[in-house]
Amino acid sequence: MTTCRAALLLAGALVLGGCAGDPAPTEPTSSAVPAPVPAPPAPSREPAADPVGLADDLVHDERALRDPSSSEEVLAAAARRQQAAYRTLGRHPEWDPIARPRIPPELLESYDLNIDARRNLSALGESSGLGDTLPAWRIVAPAPAEELLGYYREAEAASGVPWAHLAAINLIETGFGRIAGTSTAGAQGPMQFMPGTWAQYGAGGDIHAPRDAILAAGRFLAAQGFAADRDNALFRYNNSDRYVRAVNDYAAVLAADPAMLGAYHRWEIYYVTTAGDVLLPVGYAEPARIPVAEYRARGAAPAVRMSERSAQTLDRMLAAPDPSGEFLGIPYGADTLIGSATEPEQLVVDLERVDCFTYADYVEALKRAEDRDGFLDALRQIRYRDGVVAFENRRHFFTDWAPTIATDVTATVSDRAVEVTKNLNQKDGGGLYLPGLPVVPTTMSYIPSAAVDDQVLSVLRPGDYIGAYAEDGGLDVTHVGIFVAGPDGPVFRNASSLAADQQVVDTPLRDYLRTVPGIVVLRPVL
Repeated sequence: MTTCRAALLLAGALVLGGCAGDPAPTEPTSSAVPAPVPAPPAPSREPAADPVGLADDLVHDERALRDPSSSEEVLAAAARRQQAAYRTLGRHPEWDPIARPRIPPELLESYDLNIDARRNLSALGESSGLGDTLPAWRIVAPAPAEELLGYYREAEAASGVPWAHLAAINLIETGFGRIAGTSTAGAQGPMQFMPGTWAQYGAGGDIHAPRDAILAAGRFLAAQGFAADRDNALFRYNNSDRYVRAVNDYAAVLAADPAMLGAYHRWEIYYVTTAGDVLLPVGYAEPARIPVAEYRARGAAPAVRMSERSAQTLDRMLAAPDPSGEFLGIPYGADTLIGSATEPEQLVVDLERVDCFTYADYVEALKRAEDRDGFLDALRQIRYRDGVVAFENRRHFFTDWAPTIATDVTATVSDRAVEVTKNLNQKDGGGLYLPGLPVVPTTMSYIPSAAVDDQVLSVLRPGDYIGAYAEDGGLDVTHVGIFVAGPDGPVFRNASSLAADQQVVDTPLRDYLRTVPGIVVLRPVL
């Protein structure tokens, strides 16, 4: 008798990232380079989109997850990127000859098992058929990993079923109890028992209680002859050979390295539909099935905060041939965006005052739009990952624009570009710019100002975005502007906070270069 049939088998997750505040500008003065005034940068990055980058990032994250000195912030970000990497690599078997050779020997077995589990669960989900609605579930925070491990060990001692197999089932069925809801077949609780089977093996316990459900799973598997025929017992739990393989894969990873329980425990819930994969975050709560389009529209279109004067300015700018030039003379204004870890995010359009980053946001959105609705849609995509207006999705690092909004061409426009490794969000003197958010190791390039010669200037294109390289290891840039080919030479068009300016101005680029250590160049993706 099949114990359970979950409507969702954990097929992947979305990497979340949060950030707040913009790095303060570094601008030309009459003397030495001003010291950058750092502000909170983005603590996480999106996963790479190519097999080489994915594999290299995955190796870094796998090692961080096994490092006992890693902080909770680092572990959380690494686990979510790990899941996203396996999700993407699982979808692309044609990348195997490129990605797999980049995995070091000590991680290769774990890599192979995770990829195999991912592909089996994906195939199992697809074979069940996909719909265009989301489930009537609640997504809740799971019990702590240490508490669950105690229950797995207790069940192993009582039933003889290895703790790692019980944990793997708990992961696949409900993400360690994140899913609070009934499957399409009627299965319930963190281990997804059918009521009839629970009556036989639940020992009078609560089907929704983690301890009771885990102990019952041990009793059921033992009764199905797990000790003599493991795979047959697992098949009786969920009658699919692919399910059995996935459970065995994850169990093998956990048995080889129990630290991976913490990594898996941090994975998110993602629901696969005909409209694509939809993240169901903690806090998701739907009393009835809901169309994907309705759910996405509800979350993607919060109130727009825009004054009547800004609306009139927007209409004028939409009709202008040179959006960046329309801002010349508009006052500088910091901290115009609304949203934080405790305050709901709003989509702000303030064209009466801009800082260097909102200026870039607005210019790029104007270039991609023909009317107000098009501008707002473009602004959502530029300012927020996946176009979701939320504090944790906001892009605050200049390099967060790559590769979706712009391509980082720094290393291609100069053979003297310098590659550096940074720990974004980590203050050089210790501590975090944004407490509670992870440190993000990243590799980037910059061109030293002394190396920005006529050859480099000749290959820059009007509309390229230029960032002032930050020497602080926790920031990427300290100021942003736009390259313009002026009649008297190259110009750095930027929202300047200097006392002498306090507005959007054109600064001779060569003058600006004398005040900063170097530049980063992003070229818009059109």
